[in-house]
Amino acid sequence: MSEACSRADLHLEMMRERSAGVMEDCMMAIAALQAEVDHAPTPGVRAELHRLSCSLAALGGMFQRDGLSKAAHSFCRLIDATEPGWDDAAVAVHLNTMRLLFTPERVPAEVQASLVEGLVQVRRCVAPPTPD
Repeated sequence: MSEACSRADLHLEMMRERSAGVMEDCMMAIAALQAEVDHAPTPGVRAELHRLSCSLAALGGMFQRDGLSKAAHSFCRLIDATEPGWDDAAVAVHLNTMRLLFTPERVPAEVQASLVEGLVQVRRCVAPPTPD
């Protein structure tokens, strides 16, 4: 078991640099798509934003970028919660926070947690949860 865990850690480490590039590509693609959105995005653009942010959330979680992962997940939820509408300010806050959290070593852990909680509050203001 120990040997299997060591091999898995080695494989993850080998993928770290490539995955950082994929995360950067996702961030750039999200920013480019967001820049094209005038009011509400088309269903195709919305789906692509969702796909990209899900990828960012998954890779961020896998490679110890928890704040980025949680911010990207919040963005996914914002996209879902505002459909078919759109809130430019809430989207901008999410994207700016994801940019900041892309380099987690620049942001202390407690600040990352505060930023992510702020995104949750923004999302709840823009699209309050509906009772079940």
